[in-house]
Amino acid sequence: MLFVIYFYIVSFIIGIFCRIKVTGAENLPDGSAIICGNHTSLLDPIVIALAMYRERRQKSKFMAKIELSRVPVLSWLIKPFVIFVDRGNSDRKAIKDTIDLLRNGEKIIIFPEGTRVNAGEDSKAKTGVALISIKSEAPLVPVYLTEGKKNLFRFPKLTVSFGKPYLPQKEEGLSTSESYRKIADDLMGRIRALKGEGV
Repeated sequence: MLFVIYFYIVSFIIGIFCRIKVTGAENLPDGSAIICGNHTSLLDPIVIALAMYRERRQKSKFMAKIELSRVPVLSWLIKPFVIFVDRGNSDRKAIKDTIDLLRNGEKIIIFPEGTRVNAGEDSKAKTGVALISIKSEAPLVPVYLTEGKKNLFRFPKLTVSFGKPYLPQKEEGLSTSESYRKIADDLMGRIRALKGEGV
């Protein structure tokens, strides 16, 4: 119920300032999934979550840097929907909590690059998303979101393009770390390949 309340409030506010076009919503599977997008703006997780619920009535949670848990008011507002992760350390608890949620059928939004990057910048994904998918057996869903800082006062038009879900596999002959690296690189390639769809 709380998610639905938040959805209508935030959707109304965002809707005043920008238009969100969604393509590929039919690719969102039922049950657990890791929704993996590019990340250039603070608004990205909100826009993806709104698109998922608007098109398919699918609720989601997302991973976010632990620093947000220390921001007054904001931390209280987002806590029910967030898994806080300490990016500076190997945060095993955050990974375990995420895997547990996925095994219980939830959808988690993760930005594989681990942080915001500048529009057009070619960055690598962290391998943690590969580990989480393999351990939880939850499919990866690549999603491309219009790049940029998304200044709402410029009334931007945003596109959210969901790709097809898939289950990554560890490749024989490669070490675990090499396998995870290959999965992460392939994921970023799939995300970037969605650029331009629905434009």
